[in-house]
Amino acid sequence: MYKHRFVTIIAFITFAFIFLPLILIIVTSFNSADTISLPLDGFSLQWFGKVFKSRSLVQSFKNSLALALVASFIGIFLGLLSSIALVKKPGKVSNALLSIFLSPSLIPGIVIGYVLFHFLVVKLQIPLLFALVLGHLLVVMPYCVRIICASLKDIDESLEEAARTLGCPPVKAFFLVVLPNLRPAILSSFMLSFINSFNNIPVSMYLKGPGMNTLPYAMMNHIEYNYDPTVSALSVMLMGMTLVFMFIMEKSMNSQSLKNETVRSE
Repeated sequence: MYKHRFVTIIAFITFAFIFLPLILIIVTSFNSADTISLPLDGFSLQWFGKVFKSRSLVQSFKNSLALALVASFIGIFLGLLSSIALVKKPGKVSNALLSIFLSPSLIPGIVIGYVLFHFLVVKLQIPLLFALVLGHLLVVMPYCVRIICASLKDIDESLEEAARTLGCPPVKAFFLVVLPNLRPAILSSFMLSFINSFNNIPVSMYLKGPGMNTLPYAMMNHIEYNYDPTVSALSVMLMGMTLVFMFIMEKSMNSQSLKNETVRSE
């Protein structure tokens, strides 16, 4: 009994540690004062308007959005191809390659950014935009490969074999039978890849250049020279965007799972 109470107390402390800063950010974003302070001087929406008036924040948001989308789509495409090869040809080589694909998630991001800057930009003289995409691709690849590999292993191979037996070519069988069953895994990979790429700071810090500032770094710069609630308002907008994004993804995954269960029952 006391053990359960102790676990409950630890759980409440953990949730408070996670959500209390978020609540403070939400509250201070509506403050009418020119500084982030409590208690509130009054209610105001002016800081949400100032987000859109800041050229640096708006442009960095566009940069981060485009970068996250490009890195996520490329990561899913390469991760899908890599996962098929790793699952279809199991063995020691496949296990070694899987470890290589997952290794970027074990290395600190600041180390990846520093190494990529010296190798891609200094030695190979690759343009910063291309180097930035490659850097974010390294960030998202482990999520794509891990999730899609796990989903591929759970798919019943007899479904694809049955399609081939009925005269369906291998490529067509993959697109008609295997790929629809991978949709939840692909959506999960996209969601994790997009969020991690969009919020990444260490890699972007080394590989950013003129006109290629990302939103997290722009927010850090704004906080360094300003103490107004503009960043709090932007954070609230990003939290809302993330919640909407996750809600849409969850509905899509649930509808696909329900569709798959209906097909299997028939």
